[in-house]
Parts: sequence; C-alpha cells; structure tokens
Amino acid sequence: MEKFVLFIFMLLTLFACNNNPKPKDPPRKQGGNSTVKDTIKDSPQANLKNFETDKVKDTLKLDNGLVIKWITKGTGNTLLNGEVVLIEYRLSLPDGKIVDGNEHAKLPFIPFIVGFNMQTLGWDMALTKLRVGDFVKVEMPQQLAHGAKGIPGVIPPNSDNWLYLKIKARVTPEYNLNGVKTWTFAEGTETESFSGRLNEIIYNVIASTASNPEVINTYRAKFPLKYISGQKNVVPGLEKVLSKVKKGQKIYVLLEPNQAYGDKGYVNIVRPNEAVFYNISVKDIRPI
Repeated sequence: MEKFVLFIFMLLTLFACNNNPKPKDPPRKQGGNSTVKDTIKDSPQANLKNFETDKVKDTLKLDNGLVIKWITKGTGNTLLNGEVVLIEYRLSLPDGKIVDGNEHAKLPFIPFIVGFNMQTLGWDMALTKLRVGDFVKVEMPQQLAHGAKGIPGVIPPNSDNWLYLKIKARVTPEYNLNGVKTWTFAEGTETESFSGRLNEIIYNVIASTASNPEVINTYRAKFPLKYISGQKNVVPGLEKVLSKVKKGQKIYVLLEPNQAYGDKGYVNIVRPNEAVFYNISVKDIRPI
C-alpha cells in the first residue's frame, strides 16, 4: 500500500469514532474564517489549473524547486518542526485535476505535525515557511512529491504536485513535560478495572522521525501491537503514555530523544538524538 493511501487511511481511522474529533481544548484561530471549501468547489468537474490567477499576493521560490504562492497571508510566528496544526487542503496535478483533500475524506480539517514526514518532503518544507491564517498554493517538483513511483491510478510517475493549503490553527499539547508531548483528538472511554489483574493494551501506530517516514507502521503490517502494564518493551516516554490511555483514544505523541532512543538511536531506523512521533489509535484494553 502506498504512503498516500496509508495517510488517508490514517486520517479516517483517526476520526472514525463517535467522539468529538476536535482537540480537547479548541485553539483560538488566527486569520480569516473562510475555508478552502468556500473558494475551491469540489465536484467531478473541479479544476484548479487557473485558480490562483490574479489572487497571488506574494511568492517564494526555493533553490530545490519548491514554490509557495500566498493567496492569503496569516499572522504570528512561522511554524516550527514538532508543532501540530489544523489544516485544510486540496492536492492537484499540474493540469488542475484534484486528486486528494480533506473533503475527500469527509473531514473539515486534519491535524498535521510539522517536520515528521506525515506526507512527502514538499509538505514539511512548505509548512516551515508558513503561519496560521496562510492560504497558499505550493508547487512541488516531483522529487519533493511522489517521485518516479507516483501513486498508481492517482498520481502519474514523475509528476509535480500542486498543494492548496490553509493553516487554520496551532494545537497546544494537553501534556508537555520532561520530553513527552501529547495531543488527544478522540478521548476514548474508560474500561472496567479488575483488582489484582494487569491490562493488555492493543493499539495501532504509525511512528516516524524527521529522517525516516516509517519507523513502524502496524497498518502496513496488518498487525496491531500489544502492551501489558509494567512491561519494558517500549521506550520510556511511550510507556508513560500507554499506561494512561483509554479504549478508542486517538492520540499524537512526540518524544524527545531522552524519552525515546537517546544518544544511541535504534540500528539504522532512528538516528542518535532524534525525536520520534507516534500516531496512536487504541483498539482495546482488556484485563489479563
């Protein structure tokens, strides 16, 4: 399964529950209230080839071929690696054909962590140039998009990608202490506890770093992980998080090196002194 398909599946999994998908404490939104959907109409005939004509207020061209065109300019500080933001987006080919977007997944927005390979290199490179309230067109050359492989039936090989992106808000982590940050997007439900018995936690996870887009992916492996309270088969920061999760909880976790693999890293998967991002969906918690 291609990374693009896994990304969409991840998004659907993140929000496919009866819990409120909005952050626990909805952030204050900076910038305008208009949405990408307000200006880009999704339909079988929708085409973005000339969408930004006469709308561009500023342009930035990077040496690697990435081009950012501002349609609306936001305010505040530039986004940093490790920050979580709410975004709306449409992805098109250079001919203007829309191939993806949060509306395709029937979501009003998606949470996105900057700098941890949730999508192709062009996304993270663009986001670190943006602010809350920015509405931009990002022209990504093929080497910063899906490259020579493309995505069969969706994006042709060696195709540039046009990304229309609005940054809606930053999301403050509800927990931020000693190198562990968490953002909860579905609260989950409490499970019955039994005196004298341990809990087994069954969860799916996609983990990535700034250098590796797929440290682990249980969706690709089609095999969720299991953790029993008190076991030491996960890194320290993840142990702290898993000891408090609930059934059905959807949570982003960012661990600094001291809570992950430290100065040794992990073989050729995690570099020394590298932070690790986890997108976790708790399937079940049961006593054993």
